[in-house]
Amino acid sequence: MPNIENTLLYMLSKFVGRDIALDLDTDFVSGLGLESIQVMEFVMEVEEKFDIAIDLDTLSNVRSLRGLAAVVSKIVAGVRS
Repeated sequence: MPNIENTLLYMLSKFVGRDIALDLDTDFVSGLGLESIQVMEFVMEVEEKFDIAIDLDTLSNVRSLRGLAAVVSKIVAGVRS
């Protein structure tokens, strides 16, 4: 999962700009001040990058990069098995 985490950190840093300090526990809304549409745009980029689909029920429980990395890792592992 470290590669997924690093990829997500990189993707999010490009999405929000370099001025914002990011870590795996950064909250998308309270930590970054992103609107829900911005979070959805970021998630769409993640889905495209990893060639996966994240259902909205699962996504509604994700607040941080660490949580998103866990979801992506689980989906990618399921796709590959």
